[in-house]
Amino acid sequence: MLATLLLLSLSLPTLWTQILISCAYKSLCQQALLSGNDVVLQCDHPKALWYYSSILEEEPLLVSSMPNIKKLPGGSLQLTNPQPSQTGLYHCQDNESALVVDYELDFQDVTTLHITHKGLGQKPLQNETLKLGTSVLIFTQWEPWQDCNRCEKPGERKRLGYCYIEEPLEKPMPCWLYLRVEKVKDSRMRPEMQVEACLVPCDHFKEINQPYFIFDIYQLGKLTNIWLTCPLASIYR
Repeated sequence: MLATLLLLSLSLPTLWTQILISCAYKSLCQQALLSGNDVVLQCDHPKALWYYSSILEEEPLLVSSMPNIKKLPGGSLQLTNPQPSQTGLYHCQDNESALVVDYELDFQDVTTLHITHKGLGQKPLQNETLKLGTSVLIFTQWEPWQDCNRCEKPGERKRLGYCYIEEPLEKPMPCWLYLRVEKVKDSRMRPEMQVEACLVPCDHFKEINQPYFIFDIYQLGKLTNIWLTCPLASIYR
């Protein structure tokens, strides 16, 4: 007999749980992200039109034709479970075709994530040099450490790192935005996650102001294996 899963309570909207990517008005921002993790692209224009251009240099498409993308009230764009194939340019314009903001995103493949733990003596990926017409440097650009997952008891925290490529005297770029249509296979070209031990005091105000879900399960019968997906989970925090 199948289990019936009943959602009883939600304290805050699910959108709270998603990472918000923002960029200055009429600017182009480049950013690396992980595939499979929801994000929201900010565009503060209620009549915004969104277009997507892939790194394969195809014609721009209205994002309304893409099933895992949704325009939110106010103009921002929600990407659910984005895939590496959706790496490219996300262009937001107003109803008079004027640019509001551009996002050039590299959704790096989460299935290739290289995970290390500092407490176990495991080392992150080392920098490498690659010949692509000229010599370029492949390295990991790290984000800040995230919050410790426990307080007043030993816990762990993590940080994410993304594959970047740098030419001499040029600004580094996320790997697949740099490569574009060029086909390169190199085991060094993948994102990373590093974990370390932590011990922090409790912030009681923060602890009681977290969103939560409450579930109740009925009619279990002989069912022994249940998979629950946490709707508040995100690798970004």
